[in-house]
Order: sequence, then C-alpha cells, then structure tokens
Amino acid sequence: MNQKNYDRKQRYGIRKFAVGVASVTIGAVVFGVNPVLANEQGNSTVTAAENNNQGLSELPKEVSSGSLAHLDSELAGKLATAKDNGVEVDQDKLKKNETTEAETTTPTNTPAADNTPAPADKPETDSATTEASNKDQDKEEEGVLPRDYYARDIANATPVVEKEDVETNAKNGQRVDLASELNTLKKLQNATIHMEFKPDAKAPDFYNLFSVSSDKKKDEYFTMAVLNNTALIEGRDANGAQFYDKYTDAPLQVRPGQWNSVTFTVEKPTAELPHGRVRLYVNGVLSRTSLKSGHFIKDMPDVTHAQIGATKRASNTVWGSNLQVRNLTVYDRALTPDEVQTRSQLFERGDLENKLPEGAKISEKEDVFEGGMHNQPNKDGIKSYRIPALLKTDKGTLIAGADERRLHSSDWGDIGMVVRRSEDKGKTWSDRVTITNLRDNPKASDPSIGSPVNIDMVLVQDPETKRIFSIYDMFPEGKGIFGMADQREEAYKQIDGKTYQILYKEGEDGSYTIRENGTVYTPDGKPTDYRVVVDPVKPSYSDKGDLYQGDRLLGNIYFTSNKTSPFRVAKDSYLWMSYSDDDGKTWSAPQDITPMVKADWMKFLGVGPGVGITLRTGPNKGRIVVPVYTTNRTNHLNGSQSSRIIYSDDHGKTWHMGGGVNDNRTLYDGTVVDSSTMNNYYAQNTEASVVQLNNGDLKLFMRGLTGDLQVATSHDGGLTWDNNVDRYDVPDVYVQMAATHTVQNGKEYILLANANGPGRKNGYIRVARVEEDGQLTWLHHHLIQEGEYAYNSLQQIGPDEFGLLYEHHAPGGVPYTLSFKKFNWDFLTKERISPKEAKVKYAIQKWPGIIAMEFDSEVLVNKAPTLQLANGKTATFMTQYDTKTLLFTVNPEDMGQRITGLADGAIESMHNLPVSLAGSKLSDGINGSEAAINEVPEFTGGVNGVEAAVTEEAPEYTGPLATVGEEPAPTVEKPEFTGGVNGVEPAVTEEAPEYTGPLATVGEEPAPTVEKPEFTGGVNGVEALVTEIPEYTGPLATVGEEPAPTVEKPEFKGGVNSVLAASNEVPEYRGGANFVLAASNEVPEYTGGANFVLAASNDLPEYKGGVNGAEAAIHEVPEYKGETKPVLAAANERPAKKLSLGQGATYQAPAAKQNELPNTGSKENTTFISLGLVAGLLSVLTFGKKRKED
Repeated sequence: MNQKNYDRKQRYGIRKFAVGVASVTIGAVVFGVNPVLANEQGNSTVTAAENNNQGLSELPKEVSSGSLAHLDSELAGKLATAKDNGVEVDQDKLKKNETTEAETTTPTNTPAADNTPAPADKPETDSATTEASNKDQDKEEEGVLPRDYYARDIANATPVVEKEDVETNAKNGQRVDLASELNTLKKLQNATIHMEFKPDAKAPDFYNLFSVSSDKKKDEYFTMAVLNNTALIEGRDANGAQFYDKYTDAPLQVRPGQWNSVTFTVEKPTAELPHGRVRLYVNGVLSRTSLKSGHFIKDMPDVTHAQIGATKRASNTVWGSNLQVRNLTVYDRALTPDEVQTRSQLFERGDLENKLPEGAKISEKEDVFEGGMHNQPNKDGIKSYRIPALLKTDKGTLIAGADERRLHSSDWGDIGMVVRRSEDKGKTWSDRVTITNLRDNPKASDPSIGSPVNIDMVLVQDPETKRIFSIYDMFPEGKGIFGMADQREEAYKQIDGKTYQILYKEGEDGSYTIRENGTVYTPDGKPTDYRVVVDPVKPSYSDKGDLYQGDRLLGNIYFTSNKTSPFRVAKDSYLWMSYSDDDGKTWSAPQDITPMVKADWMKFLGVGPGVGITLRTGPNKGRIVVPVYTTNRTNHLNGSQSSRIIYSDDHGKTWHMGGGVNDNRTLYDGTVVDSSTMNNYYAQNTEASVVQLNNGDLKLFMRGLTGDLQVATSHDGGLTWDNNVDRYDVPDVYVQMAATHTVQNGKEYILLANANGPGRKNGYIRVARVEEDGQLTWLHHHLIQEGEYAYNSLQQIGPDEFGLLYEHHAPGGVPYTLSFKKFNWDFLTKERISPKEAKVKYAIQKWPGIIAMEFDSEVLVNKAPTLQLANGKTATFMTQYDTKTLLFTVNPEDMGQRITGLADGAIESMHNLPVSLAGSKLSDGINGSEAAINEVPEFTGGVNGVEAAVTEEAPEYTGPLATVGEEPAPTVEKPEFTGGVNGVEPAVTEEAPEYTGPLATVGEEPAPTVEKPEFTGGVNGVEALVTEIPEYTGPLATVGEEPAPTVEKPEFKGGVNSVLAASNEVPEYRGGANFVLAASNEVPEYTGGANFVLAASNDLPEYKGGVNGAEAAIHEVPEYKGETKPVLAAANERPAKKLSLGQGATYQAPAAKQNELPNTGSKENTTFISLGLVAGLLSVLTFGKKRKED
C-alpha cells in the first residue's frame, strides 16, 4: 500500500475512532475477542477474571476460515496479521497470550513499494482542481465512504478533473460546460479520461461523450464518442490532421440504454514507445491500441472549449445527445490495463441466468475430432481439425466429416479427408476412417505447404441407390486457392470425344495427356513409358498421382517444388469425389469430376462445405444438389466470388454446373453484373448452404460481405436464380453458415446455424417460419456455443431432434476441435425462463455492524440507498463492494429484521430489471445461520425423548467461492496466447504492414483490405457514411430524446449494411440497421466481441485479431483468452468478475460506525477496557480492498 492511501485510510480510522467507532468491537474482530457472548444480554459485561491468564479467543469461524461466500480474503488475511503503523501484530502469539513488546514508530512520507507506475509529469493544479481531487478524501474524513470506494482503489493516480451526477438534456442544450478545466487539461502529457454514463436506448447514431474543441477551427478537437454503439476516439491538430489510428471500427460497443464506462489513456513518447501510445477501453476491456502518436490536448493550440455532450465546433454546436453521467474523472497519468479494470469493475456484467423450459433438451458438448493444445498436436499427431460436415444416412447413422490438418490449421499442407460414424445418434463414435490423404512431397521446399491439398468436404446421399458421396476441393502442392497461377493453364484436353488430363513437362511447351490405365501420351499422341497411378491402392489412396517410368517411381504429378518427376498438372483448382456404398464404412478412390462442371472462365471452383441435398419434390425430384462457388480469372477473390450449385440427375454418374446467383444480375441501381466478368466487392457471395422448400424452390444461404444474411431463390432446381437477393436482419460475420429444412406440427421452418460475432465467436441456432410466398420470418435465436465458433454443419436426426457439428476451441487450443451437440424442437422454440427482477440472495452480517447484501444479478448504486426495516429502523449504505454486493451499517439490535423496502435512495439493475428487496432479512451468519456461540450450556434433556442437539462446531468451509452459479473463482494466471485469430498463424510482434493480398473465403482467411472500388450498386440503396465527423449547422435538440440534427447527406457509395472504406476519420453514420464497418488496414487489438466475457487473469487482455479473422499485430498487451458472450438480446453481457479468497485478490471491510460504546464504570471492566483501548489504537488498519499485497 502506498503511503498516501495508507495515511488517508488511517485518518479515516482515527476519525471514526474519535467519534466512538467500534474501538472495542473492531479490536474484537482484530484479536478475536467477543465482548458480548451470543447467549448473554446486550448489556452484559466481561469480568477481569474471565480474561485473566487466558489467551484471546479464536477468530469467528467465518473470519478465520475465510469462508465468506464470494467475498475475498483481505478481511481474514489482514485481521489475522494486523499492522499498526508498520508494526506487525502476531495473531498466533496473541492467541497464546504471549507478550510482545511493540516499538512505537513514526510514519514517514516514504511510500511503500508497489508495482504501480509512479506518476509522470503531473501538472500543476489550481484550487478548483485540488478541491475536486480531495472530494473523496474529505468524504472519508467526514465518515462517509464514496459509493464506489473499491473501484477507486488506485495508487499514485491523482484526479485533476472530476464531475459526478450530471446530465445532458434539453434543459442545458445537451451540454455540460467544462471550460474552467481547460487549462488543467492542457498541461497533461500522460493522462486517463474515465467516464461512466448511460445513453438513451434510442440515442443518435453519433454522439459525443467528452471533448475539447475550438471556437475558431472546427477541425481542431479531441472527442471521446460513440458511433453506432462503437466507442471511439479522435484527435486532430490545428490543420485537421489525425493524431490516432482509426477507431470507427474498433470492436467493442457500449450498451444503449444501460450503464457503461469508457476509458481513454494517453502516454507520451518514451524509449519503449517512440511515438507514444493511446488506448481505449469499454467497460474495463481493452478495445484498441494505437501507437501512431501520444498527442493530446496540449498539442491543440487553439482549443477553447471543454465539454460533456454537445460540442462547440467553430460557430456550430454538434454531436449532442441525452446522457446520464455518473462520473467523469481525468487522472494525471495513464492507468494500466489492470487499473482500468479496477476502475471499471462495477460495469462488468454477466448473462442473466436463463433456465430451460419444460421439455427443452440440449446435450453436453461431445468432441468428435479433437485438435491440439498450446500449439502442440493431439495424441494422434494432429494439430487441427476443420470444416465439419454432418450427414444422417438412411439407416440413421450419423457421419461426421472433417479436414484433418496435421501440421497447422491453415488452408494448405498435409490435409486428409476423414470421417467418423455414430450409430446411436452421437452418443459414441467410431474410429476415424480416412477417405483420402495424398502423400507429402518428401523434398518440398517448404514442408508446411509441401503436400497436394484436399480441403472442404460436402456429404450427400442418394436416397434411391443409398450411395453416399463426399465431394471436396483439390489443389496441387502449394497454398491452395492462394497459390494458383496468375495465368490460366489448360487442365484438360478433348481427344476423340474423350477428356484427358494434361501434364506439363519441364523444358517443353507441348501438352502431354494421361490416358487409359494412366499411360502418359506425348503432345502428338504417342504413348510413352511413363505411367501415372490413376487407380490408387495404398491406404488413404496416398499413391494417387504417383509417376512411374517402367517400374521406377519418379515422383508425383501433384508435386510442384523440388520435383523429381518431369511432369506436373496445371496449377489450377479441381473438384474430386469419393463415394461409399456401405453406410460410410469404406470409401472409393477419388474421382476427378472437374471437367464435367468447371468452365474455362472459372479460376476457382470449390464446394460450400457441409451437406448437400437430394430434391424430394417437383419436376427435378431425385436431383442431387451440392452448393459451390466460383471466381473469375479477372478479379478472383477481390470482386468476383459467386454462389451456385452443381447437380447430378443420374445418381452421381455425371455432374453439371447450375446457374450462379450473380449471373446476369441487375443491381438496384441498374448495374448489371455477371459472375464470369464481375468486379464488384459488395455484390459477392461465397460459401453457401442449400435447402428445398415444400413448394420445390431452392433457398441458398450465402456467406457475404454486407454483414447480414443473404438468401437467393431458385424455382428450377438451381439452373437459374431470382434477380433479387433477399436480405434479413441476421448477422453474417463473414463465415460459413449451415441451414436445414424441417416440418413441425404441419408447418414449414428453416433452421440456421452460424457465428453471431463479434468475429468468429458465439454460435447461434435460429428458427424461421416459411411463409406462403416463400419469405422467411425469423422467430427464435438461441446460443448453442459460447466463445470461439466458426464453420458448422446441421442435420435433423429425429422427428423433433437436431444435431450440430461445429468448430470450437477452448483457450489455448489449436483451432479447431469439432464438437457435436444435439437438441430438440422445444429447445429451439420455447422461450427461456428469464429473471423478471433483481432479487436479494442474502443480507448477512459479515463483521460486527456491517451487512453484506448480495443480489442475484448485477446492480449499481448512484443515489445512496437506506434500507427500511420492519421495526421502523433503518440500515445505512456504506459503499458498493462489487457488481452484486452492497455494504450497509446496522445496529446490532436490528439483526433479524426483515427489509421492507428503501427509505431513501435507489438501487439500479445493470440489466434494467426492477430491483426487489421483498422477503430479505438481516441475518447474522452466512446463509442465515445464527452467530457463532462461544459458550454453549450443556443440554441434559430432550423433548419427548429426542437426543440433545450436537454442539460441535461446524467444520471449516474449504470449498471454492463463487459469484456466478457454481463456478469457483479462478486463481491462476493464464499464459499469453501467441497465436492469431481463428487459427491463423501466430501473430507477429511488430506492427503489421498493410495487407494487399486477396480476399479469402476458404477456411481461415480474412476479408481483403485492398482498395475497394466505388460501389454504386448494392441492395436497398442506403446513403453512404461520410468519412469525417460532419459539422452541425442546425439547432440543438431541446425536447426529450431528439438528437442534434444533421445536414448535408452525401451520396452512399456502398450497399445495405456495407463495409466502410478504411479511414482515419470519424464518419457520421447515415445508414440502416446492422451497419458493418470495413475491414481496415489498422489492426485491432480485440479478442472477443462486443460485450464479451473477460478471461480470468491478472492481465487485461487485448484483442489481437483482425477483421473477420485476419492476423493481428501484437503491440504488447497479452491477448484475451476468455470466452465471449453473444451480441443479441440480453445475452451480450459479461459475467461478474469472480473473486478469490486465495492470494492475489483480497477483501477488507471499511470501518463501520458503532452505534453504542461498551458499558463502563464497572470494576470488573478494567482489564477489558485496557484491551479495548489497545484494540482501538490498532483499529486504524486499512479497511480497503486491494489486489496486491502490501
């Protein structure tokens, strides 16, 4: 503890002692003395004889054991080893009645050592600032603790500006003027701005929280603001130049209509930070770091205004909104991530505990394909499994398919196509069966990519022949879709009506061909003595493509580096097929179906992984349909991806290409695109899942770049698609999704599974009703898997039962493990039983005169509440301990009284629920038990022959402590995660260069960040976002909820919910719902999602991912490793921080006011009074919660 805080808390203890604050009682807590036994009257006294030659009694069980429900250990720890001005009091010696000579020491001004950075460059403060900074100290010296005492427990950080309990509304022009603080703010080099606020539920799209600005230069300002719920910062110099990297697409959002905290820190340049650093936190979680500069208000020479809310920019006032501001504090240094977490701890929140309704069922997670941990392979030598495919066969067998990625989780290298089977609906699974795994190039120049690639599987069964097909992508050795040749290489040649694969020979220009039995023919049609294995026989068909000359193995035609074979195939993408006729137990050798379906203009052709379907009705009944997507050779992944299907009408003997969704498609503005030639970023659609409706239509659920769900419709079995692509208010975070069709109770529905975000996190199952016109009405959505979640596959496995195979991994796991869950229709459609109010779990006396009231969900005190008791008395609020616990003082004689309500003040729910105190009672023991009794009279009888009650003391509680459900509070530190996001290679630890590569849709690759063409088409024609905070030229709103109006709306350049072009300036949002910000060249440091769960760790995690899975540059803060919460409805909130009674997280109660002093004047009290005086002097120990040892 630093000297300042020690002295402050000591002064508080002395003041309380001086006015009669529990000198004897606190001494009793310190030393374990109980002056009034539980079986005695309140005015009983303790005789000298009772204490002569006796050691002090044991601490009460609930103190000595540390068993204080979810409260942590500082009380027990501090009381067991009390300190008075630096002299340690040995509790054990006291208990043994050993005398210890204590030397009197004089406190010095030297602060105790701690790990908190010393303040740097503290500015001079004027009298007003000094008065503000001493506000809390004055309160404490007057015997009043701040309402958030523990959240303010930050060492060596001086508030230089502080405002509490102000509002911006119509009465004050939505603005609180802070001009008197401007000179103080201009002196800061290192600083923290912390703001606690509650916006309106329908706040404007853009509004300011705190800002400084100029009455001369409208583009010279600093703002901490909110855009479409995303917290951001922006600073500009006198010329309007940006100080910081872009924050408009920072990942963390505030919760509209709820209490939030946003914290900004700035640090000047140092040797370690040559340009300085700024950070932005939302509700205590680091959202983004910028190393561009450490500029701040001191670098804005012309600023003349400081304000909360509406901002004066030159002659205009802009960016206003209605805000409730609980606190604005500016500190004289940059708080550390841990300190920001402490300061914001009351704004953490978890999910409301929802219970499943009767009949709703969901199984536990079963890991079917288990990936490695901590960058190490699993027991079978496999690092990663990816790309799930789940099929229910006609026999009821479940077949789970996967990419088995031996070396890493990337989309290239040694990948096998594998399956496992379950004949009991997923309870147990067979050993792995390998469909195919081509052998590695033993001399590859890069072993990590030194294998021909099979990737992305679709499973589908023909209901008539019972044959099961597996169709998957194939690439020669290299980086798959990212290693294709720039120029087209012809892959096949027609000769005498037959199609043969072309081989390219080193040093020659002609095209060799592979003909019957694998014999290689010369360009002029002559057979050679070279032979290619086209009918492989080795396990996993690993010898497919091996090249022999006579009986000598030369190499493999799919190898491309350091080849020992003179031949290779075209560097192109291929589509292969295997099949099983025994319910998935064995599989045929791969067959190349590429020449049947791939057109010359197609650069890439790949499947939409998961499952296909067989049409069950209509003129094309029996048609096997498999979703695929393509790119053209002009723009490849940057603007030409298009969803489509391939199909077979002859039970899989031949295959044909269906129409593309973007074939001859007219966009809303009249622009016509075609998949063979298009270059339109926003009109792209990629991996898809296909279903058939009862009316015969096909629905294609497509991964896209607009941030919401795109669905295409075909009326002819996939040959053509409607020009209009339906858009639904369902999140699409640019990752594969899975859909299936079902009929329940005579009605038709679609089930959709996908990641809800942020990024590839939080898997949801959604239910849509199919209307008569084929449109979808979305009814329900439920979280199926928290945390990491990417690709998935969904099947109906019973009349009202469904199975899901999906990608997930725990912290430290290699992306990914493929897990299985099953659930029923009631789980999907019945509403959860959710809390209707925040209730008191218990109100117990933890220490003499101090009640801890814990609620079942997070609450917040703004106006100090006073509890009304049934006997007409009251209990007084002290402070808020954590997100669920409030501390009150109470008279001893009021213990056992019921709480009837609030006499004054308020308690607010962080979930906006009503708060109920009904039925709660002041109890003097944990869980309502009676207080500890030191002397129990012997019981010699009984009632009706019943034996006497046993008087043994209850055993000490040694179990875990919890604040949420049954989960114990973690006490270990988590190792730093050094990988990327969603399985990308480990992130580099230097600043990331601008990404100029292609857009990836296979596996982990992210959306591109290359320059995007101006989009003049799109759907629904929403106006564009401007790339600068607009100047407000109209009047301020002065009535109710109305935000400050905006003017001059520029032309929209994107589509609905379009991706915003990279920019360092704050745009004014003018679009519609589900606006999605762009993939940018700046790398965000966020690991989870909006409003996600914080990992149990001493270090605050920082996001290291990119946009939709791109690798991140790690600046310096350990990556977030916890699981995240979903964004929809009430499920987007963080759980309460769990506190431990172990080391590193401690609790100490603040001193409570004693309502009466012990009786005096009795001869028998002499010894007791002496002990009381000693106890009183020692009672000045610190009663504050700390997270680090003194």
